[in-house]
Amino acid sequence: MGAGEFTPATVRLVFFDRDGSACFLCRRTLRFEDRGHGWSMHHRKPRGAGGVRGRGAEVFSSPANALTLCGSGTTGCHGWAERERDKAIEMGVLISRLAVGPAFAPTAVRVQRNDRTWWLLTDGGRAVEVEGSW
Repeated sequence: MGAGEFTPATVRLVFFDRDGSACFLCRRTLRFEDRGHGWSMHHRKPRGAGGVRGRGAEVFSSPANALTLCGSGTTGCHGWAERERDKAIEMGVLISRLAVGPAFAPTAVRVQRNDRTWWLLTDGGRAVEVEGSW
């Protein structure tokens, strides 16, 4: 498996289960069988923001770099994240491709759900709720 290429088993065990079979942002219930249509994996730090080869490849393939979002890259919460990039960066749903260093690693950047709760994602595949103000 190349960096950033998640197998169906990885997606099911790490992301889909971590996010409770629901969209990470809006919490809409999802069916695993609808992957690619009803929901998709969203990379917080995009491929071009660290590459998939050489230095930075481990960031791209980290569980902390991916969210289960309803819709595709043009619909649902995934489409919103692609259209409203500034707001998505503010919420930690996206991490700017210009942001480098440990402070901008996916494990260090908290992400906000639509219910206004804040979460840190771990490399071990967990989502940990954290306080809202830092």
